[in-house]
Amino acid sequence: MVYSDLETISPEPELAIPDGLEGTWWVAHTRSRNEKVLAHELQQLDIFNYLPLKQKITRSSRTGRKSHSTVPVFAGYLFLNATETQRHRALATNRIANMLFVAAQDQLVAQLRNVHRVIGTDAGFEQFDGIRVGQWVRVIDGPLEGVEGQVVKQLGKLRLAVNVDILGQSVLAEISAPMLEAIDMPESADDSDKTGTGAHATSLKNGNAYS
Repeated sequence: MVYSDLETISPEPELAIPDGLEGTWWVAHTRSRNEKVLAHELQQLDIFNYLPLKQKITRSSRTGRKSHSTVPVFAGYLFLNATETQRHRALATNRIANMLFVAAQDQLVAQLRNVHRVIGTDAGFEQFDGIRVGQWVRVIDGPLEGVEGQVVKQLGKLRLAVNVDILGQSVLAEISAPMLEAIDMPESADDSDKTGTGAHATSLKNGNAYS
């Protein structure tokens, strides 16, 4: 089942995200502002995809007028169910930066149905990244897979602070929350916090606040 209109997905979660699809679920990390275009192109390729959307209201600072638009709930991400052949066809659109494999297939289906139920009601909602600023994490996908560090925020973007404790300094790498898993704070980091030489102490010393 592939929807023909992004604005008119079935209100029923079990129809919007059905059982019995022949492929495997993947999360497509799209190139900037390519989510809706990619969804339409995948539809034309007969590749099932799910793109949760929400209404966004903005007001012009010049005229004061409100404008309405439909934007993705999870900016930069689209969910697709594809065979291996279809996955390569999706990548060939050149609208996908990388694909995230979904190990817990049934869990993703259940969670997407929950999301669909929430956004299909009149209740207000907002998107929330489960990975919090200050949390210790490990990268689980992409070129930085296996790297561990602390989540910080700089210029409105999430970044991974990889610390060199003996120097009390860090290097920052831009990262997205779905590519991270939470881990316990390393013992060395706990010691650094006690002596004030961790990433947060360095940020204060330099006059910058990450969050």
